[in-house]
Amino acid sequence: MAGPGHTGAGGAGAAGGLGGKPPAASAAPRWATPGRLLALFCIMCLFIYMDRGLIASNGVNGTAATGDQPGSGIQGDFTLTLFQDGLLPAAFMVGLLVSSPIFAESSKHHNAFRLIGIGLAVWTAAAVGCGLAPGFIPLLLCRMAVGVGEASFVALAAPFIDDNAPPSQKALWLGLFYCCIPTGYALGYIFGGLVGAALGWRAAFLLEAAAMLPFVAFCLRARPISLRGSGSSSSSAAGHQHAQHGGGGAAGAADAAGGSAGGGRPPLAARLRGAARAVGADTRVLLRHPVYLWSVGGMTVYTAVLGAFAFYGPKAGREVFKIAPERADLTFGAITVLTGTLGTLAGGSLLDAVGASMRNALLLCAAGIAAGSLLAVAAFWAAGSFAAFSLSFAAAELAMFVSQAPSNAVCMWSVPTQLRPFAMSMSVVAIHVFGDVPSPPLLGALQGRLQNWRLSMSIASALLLAGAAAYFVGALVAASAVDYREFAAAVDGDGPSSTGGRLGGGAGGGSRGALLAEARAAIVGGQENDEEQQGVGPLHAHRSSSRGEEEAGAAASPDRPLLPSEAQRSS
Repeated sequence: MAGPGHTGAGGAGAAGGLGGKPPAASAAPRWATPGRLLALFCIMCLFIYMDRGLIASNGVNGTAATGDQPGSGIQGDFTLTLFQDGLLPAAFMVGLLVSSPIFAESSKHHNAFRLIGIGLAVWTAAAVGCGLAPGFIPLLLCRMAVGVGEASFVALAAPFIDDNAPPSQKALWLGLFYCCIPTGYALGYIFGGLVGAALGWRAAFLLEAAAMLPFVAFCLRARPISLRGSGSSSSSAAGHQHAQHGGGGAAGAADAAGGSAGGGRPPLAARLRGAARAVGADTRVLLRHPVYLWSVGGMTVYTAVLGAFAFYGPKAGREVFKIAPERADLTFGAITVLTGTLGTLAGGSLLDAVGASMRNALLLCAAGIAAGSLLAVAAFWAAGSFAAFSLSFAAAELAMFVSQAPSNAVCMWSVPTQLRPFAMSMSVVAIHVFGDVPSPPLLGALQGRLQNWRLSMSIASALLLAGAAAYFVGALVAASAVDYREFAAAVDGDGPSSTGGRLGGGAGGGSRGALLAEARAAIVGGQENDEEQQGVGPLHAHRSSSRGEEEAGAAASPDRPLLPSEAQRSS
């Protein structure tokens, strides 16, 4: 059941936006209960990340020809070097980098659920292209297109879940969603190994595309749901407010279209310039939130090492311990699915149990990543048998995956509500551009020089300590930072609903209520003044809302944020 102020799956309560309820037509469709929405997103997430494990599996990726031994899989068919092979899991970043800001900005004006369907349609077509690719370059281009689907889904799915999860179980619900990432990777190892061996590597891509197709059709044809602060939700709320304050519909429409004469559609160049300015403005807002930046820094290191493990782990295990490729795929797949599921769920449950504050979340991340680093070094450097290695490596990944749900939750809680899709989008870009995109080819190059998998993988494991340090610094900063969940509750008039009442205390009930009331007045009042003066459209409404939340955060005093600090809340 959704928490107070959340009608269905981001329906009327979420669409209420800032200072007024939109028409009843924005109510959530009957299919979109919170539980069904979580299940739908989890299944689609499994397929997206199964593709990432699939291309790393020995059954699909294969081996290069050596001496009298013929090659197999993609490496054998296209005669790839290790560096070229490392480019395949990294190539999707091109599509991700280009499309992430596009989807995030589009969610301000268009329904986010439909945008997910569009992105996944491109993902499905790209998967078919991978299965039919005649050579390395066409395959590389199709892997780039796969990034488009990940961009739309990862940026928008988590805010939907955050809006609709029960207030006291938000971290657990996010954990359920994010545990599908390692589970999908693991299923990809297993599926790729089995299907690649039986039907060939091309069949693996074609079958995963066929499995995703019904979900793409549902997202494009079912009655859509609305996301708080984005798309049709924010647009209808802004338009409703503007009508209440005497704004003319034509003026608002003209402003939304870019202010062109007669309300006509502006030229493409003008629209592109406007979109670029919006991306730049939103990026500057994110850069003013240090908790978000430190959290993304820790996630980047974690993702870089995990990406190296995912791609070269089976290959390293096979060569170090002289085991069959099928056994390496199945073992790494089993370890990843087990530890990924248990670790991610444990991280979400622990955070809910100790209090879902940003500070607690980042301390939990720091502890998990540090423990994972030490255990992974022990596994790769000291294990004398494959059984001992498997136990130590499983413990390392279990500790690492504890950080998955808390770190992503902080990315949403540490920024203004309307910027959650953009914040998630940019975090995904950052962790891939600086994380698991360069890490496989760099690790491949390092191994090519050292010719020692134990040493190469141990060096990669030790880098996790840098991620633990970033999370710890973020936790220190979070002790005096603003948690924007309370702003969202204040704006909706629901009190601390989005945090389940766990973040109260410290400032006292009366003081806290006055601060939240002041936040709501600052946000709504500033937006209404802008609308009355300018005939604002949806884009301006989004910007004034985000700016209003930031300004309200500094209104209590020049020396501290508006809301009580995390330290006060936990006392």
